[in-house]
Amino acid sequence: MEGEALIEMAVPAAAAISVACAVWFLIGLYRDSRAFITPAARDNLQPPPGALLGLLLPFARFFGAALAGFAAGFGTRRAGEYSYLEAARSRVRRGLHGAGLEESMNADDFFGLILFGVFGYALMGFVFALVFAKPFPIVAGAAIGVIHPIVWLRDRIARRQTEMRRLMPYALDLLTLSVGAGLDFTAALERIVPKLAGSALAVEFGAMMREIQLGKPRREALRSMADRVQMTEMGTFATAMIQAEEIGAALGPVLRIHADQMRNDRSNRAEQKAVEAPVKILFPLIAFIFPTTFLILFGPMLATWLTTMVSGGR
Repeated sequence: MEGEALIEMAVPAAAAISVACAVWFLIGLYRDSRAFITPAARDNLQPPPGALLGLLLPFARFFGAALAGFAAGFGTRRAGEYSYLEAARSRVRRGLHGAGLEESMNADDFFGLILFGVFGYALMGFVFALVFAKPFPIVAGAAIGVIHPIVWLRDRIARRQTEMRRLMPYALDLLTLSVGAGLDFTAALERIVPKLAGSALAVEFGAMMREIQLGKPRREALRSMADRVQMTEMGTFATAMIQAEEIGAALGPVLRIHADQMRNDRSNRAEQKAVEAPVKILFPLIAFIFPTTFLILFGPMLATWLTTMVSGGR
């Protein structure tokens, strides 16, 4: 009885201490973030795509600015010993560019989104931990808070790349027609970007066109676009354009060949997915469809047999 009484007293005490520590930590975050969240920085960022991200982004910026403050303070005390943080920021920036979110959030905002996810999921895990009297839900919630934003970013990159793969042959056909009509590469881009308005490919082509117009060499603008997109097809396209420029070849035939190759690749991918579909559907079929079918077919027979057994036993 004494042990149970101690446990009953320890659980509320631990909860109170946890809440107090959380409040103290949030106050510290707020103080550190004030120096890093500036009106100019907020004005330079564009509204985020999606209602849910727009709802979470203020919290992500708050936590991200606080983390930037802690990292800056740590760096001033121990200079040169946190280069791994800059490497992580560089990877996140590449991911945000690939997802088309570079104008809505920066690397620190993404780290803040992860920290906010850790707090949110750990809080939900804490509720389950109180119900089941086990600490595991808190750890699981914190792990989910770390993994969820990373998986979301990778999924957004994949969906954006799929959209660009679908539009690339059409865009290259337009480029081929424009170049064949006598326009240079930059003027052809100016013609096709409005026709692709609203797509990720239009954003990337528009950014490349602006870089060329500002004086950046075409080969560097193409390489920069390939680095941003992180897509094999875009890298191949940039390489083909650079090689055509180096050897002085006409762009029209190169663009036409590349468009045909992309169509063939898309057809091959569609055939490969069609072959993989039966294998992928096998597990849902066994786990969900077959049990339901067996229940519908043999459920009435089983119910009748059980009723007969019960009646005979009486």
